[in-house]
Amino acid sequence: MRNFLVLFLLCPLLAACMGILEPKPELDLISRGFTESMRWSDFPAAAGYVDRDARDEFLVQFTEDEDLHIVDSTILSMDSLQEDQATLVYVLEYYRLPSGKINKWRWEQQWQLVLDGNGKTAAWLIKNEPPVLPWKK
Repeated sequence: MRNFLVLFLLCPLLAACMGILEPKPELDLISRGFTESMRWSDFPAAAGYVDRDARDEFLVQFTEDEDLHIVDSTILSMDSLQEDQATLVYVLEYYRLPSGKINKWRWEQQWQLVLDGNGKTAAWLIKNEPPVLPWKK
């Protein structure tokens, strides 16, 4: 009982000495936020999931386009899961007027867990630029 009491009293002290680190966000929840933003054509919100180095190219490709209609937005697979990086296969199903044919576009995304400047909070971000969209070629 005495050992338990000592441990109970030391836990807050040990936590304070180690510093507080925000819990690592779960990649499946984060990637779901990206897919939902894409599904509703909220490209500025989706760009928030893309690393700064790739964000400009993402926004160049995904701008407001009245002819683009997104049907579905999904993550097909999560591969090479490591503690701070992962490869996800993303698929966008769409049609673009005047055609009504549904097309698929794939992006093999390289996600990286990035710590902020103080090293206490982390966020998953897509590190690589998207491949060129078929109608932009």
